[in-house]
Amino acid sequence: MKHYFLLFFVAMALVPACKDDDGPQPPADGVDLTDIPYSPTAYQLELPPGFPSMNIPADNPLTEQGIDLGRHLFFDPILSVDSTISCASCHDPKFSFTDGKAFSTGVEGQIGTRSSMAIINAAFFEKGLFWDGRAATLEDQALQPVENPIEMAESWDNVEKKLRRHPLYQKKFREAFGINNSKEITRDLAAKAIAQFERILISANSKFDKKFYQNDPDPFLFSDLETDGYFIYFDDLSNSQVAGHCAHCHDGGPLLTSDDYFNNGIEDVATLDDFPDPGRGAVTGK
Repeated sequence: MKHYFLLFFVAMALVPACKDDDGPQPPADGVDLTDIPYSPTAYQLELPPGFPSMNIPADNPLTEQGIDLGRHLFFDPILSVDSTISCASCHDPKFSFTDGKAFSTGVEGQIGTRSSMAIINAAFFEKGLFWDGRAATLEDQALQPVENPIEMAESWDNVEKKLRRHPLYQKKFREAFGINNSKEITRDLAAKAIAQFERILISANSKFDKKFYQNDPDPFLFSDLETDGYFIYFDDLSNSQVAGHCAHCHDGGPLLTSDDYFNNGIEDVATLDDFPDPGRGAVTGK
């Protein structure tokens, strides 16, 4: 069965959380999982028209079981110190997998320093993830929020313990990665599963996509305001008195980005250290 692209995950938002309740500890030598069938099914991803190729790591191919595990982990607050914050708390399907806030909220109501990025189409970002590009891959990105003191404020050592003693996750990690014992559940496997799920969050059915990449013949697809916005966005001065200069950075490709980093010139400061938020400079030192 072919999978084209996923617009919203309403059903996924309804997945029950697997809140850890400090239940009985597993045996010291772990739980044997070899009686659970391991037969991974390759996920057949077909990219939408006009999209670039997707770089999928050889050691983390997309499987139905890996994506299902990643989906559960993404929506489960078990990853946070007090089981109140999940990945979906800041990357909510209702808001295109962001949270609609200027500054995101973490555990105990702590306010972060940036807005959560929308992670739709994040699998195509070639020059880093997070606003400052500090994570090279989705696998690397998935590891960081757990131990951020504002976001989830947990340790991966403790998350591993919670997942290893959870019967549902014992089963799902076995089905996804073929582990033989619950002791083999690790942060790296969890990050791989979350990354698999995030790779299929692809949006390519907007009016823009339909018009320019799906050859929709409807001459009235765009409203009058949307048509005006199009001419402003792409600096078409033959049809607009205003040039928005938007497409200089957010070009007309299917992802609407140049995939580069820019100094937006908002703050006038003498040195990098004077920026309220150094952004990419904190990673590069420039």
